[in-house]
Amino acid sequence: MNTTNLNPPTQKNRLITMILAMFLGIFGIDRFYLGKWKSGIAKGLTLGGLGIWWFIDGALLLIDAFLHSLGKDSGFVKDARGQDLRLVIIRACDTN
Repeated sequence: MNTTNLNPPTQKNRLITMILAMFLGIFGIDRFYLGKWKSGIAKGLTLGGLGIWWFIDGALLLIDAFLHSLGKDSGFVKDARGQDLRLVIIRACDTN
């Protein structure tokens, strides 16, 4: 029996997660992106825990990104598989 995984798990993007948390986190969209659909439903139904859950998630993501920028390899915000988030920086191409 072949046990190779055709679709290896990919790390979620830290920047996309922060943007989703800030603008659509009140509806739990950031949780769905991370694969945490049960807490995404709960967060959406309570409108981000009346804003408290939304604020805490946003603050944790910002602190996690700040610590990552200081050189910390693993963060405390994980996706549903327990993997760290990755940071992808999009840079403009030089046309010179």
